[in-house]
Amino acid sequence: MNILISDPIDEQAVRELKKFFNVLRKGEEAKADIVIVRSRTVIDRAYVNKAKNLKIIIRAGVGLDNIRDIEYCRKKGIKIEHTPEASSVAVAELTLGHMIAIARTIPVTAEGRRKCKWPREDLVGFELCGKTLGIIGLGRIGKEVAKRAESFGMIILACDPYITNSKHKMVKLQNLLKQSDIISLHVPLNEKTRCLLDKKEFRMMKKGSVIINTSRGDVINEDELIRNLKSGKISFAGLDVYSERLIKNSSLKKMDNVILTPHIGAQTIEAKERIGKAIVEKVKNFQKEFERK
Repeated sequence: MNILISDPIDEQAVRELKKFFNVLRKGEEAKADIVIVRSRTVIDRAYVNKAKNLKIIIRAGVGLDNIRDIEYCRKKGIKIEHTPEASSVAVAELTLGHMIAIARTIPVTAEGRRKCKWPREDLVGFELCGKTLGIIGLGRIGKEVAKRAESFGMIILACDPYITNSKHKMVKLQNLLKQSDIISLHVPLNEKTRCLLDKKEFRMMKKGSVIINTSRGDVINEDELIRNLKSGKISFAGLDVYSERLIKNSSLKKMDNVILTPHIGAQTIEAKERIGKAIVEKVKNFQKEFERK
C-alpha cells in the first residue's frame, strides 16, 4: 500500500511505516491508498476526486473539521479514522497552563522582567482554589481538565448533551455560563457548535469571568469576545485556537488581557509519540482488514 504523510508526524512512526509500506511524497495524492493528515491539510471533494486510490484517511489528532466533506468520503467508500485519545493529556495540561498564567499574571510579569521592571504591587492575581470552572464538552479532554482542576480545589460544572451520567455536576449551558468564574471549551466544531458562545451567551456570563479555548476557534464569535474583553465583562481569555480570519488579522493580537498560543495543544514529546504509535497501529489494522476482504 502507498501512504502519503501530508503533515508532519513523529519521526519514529515514519520510520516504522517505511518498514512495511511505500511512503509517498507530498503531491503524489493520486497514488495514495492511505493519507495521514494533521490540522494543516484540508481534504475536500477536489482532493478526494484527485486521490482516486484513496481508501482511508487518518487524522493525527482530535478534530475532523479539516476533512470538509465526510459524507462524500463515505459515499466513495473511504474510511476515516483519528486519534483523539492520544493528545488528551497534553491539551488538558495546556488548558490548566492558560488558567495558571492568567490567574498569576505570568505573561505581564515575564514581559516586565525583560524590560527590567518589577511592578510587583500592581500584579495582584487570584487563586484557582474555590473558583467555579465551567467545562463545555465533557469528552476525553474535558474529563482530563476536570481531574486536574479538582486537584486545585476548583468547583466543577459541566455541560454536554451526550453525557448522561457523570460524577461532576451536569447543568444546562445557560446555568453554566451564569455560575462559572472560568469557562473552558472542549467541543468539536460542527454546525451545532459554531458560534456556540455568541452575543446572547456573553450576556449570561459573570462580569469578570475568564474564557479558555483549546478546542476550535469558530466555536466562539470572536467579534463578541473582543467586544466583551474591551468592556471588561470578560476579564481575560486564553486561546490556543482561532478562526481563519483571526490568523490573518484581529485586534485580539494587540490586547493585553489575552494569551495567544499557536495551536500547541498536542505539541508535546509524549503526545506526538502516542499519536505516532496510534497511527501505525491503525494503518496495520486497516491493512489486515483490507487483506481479509
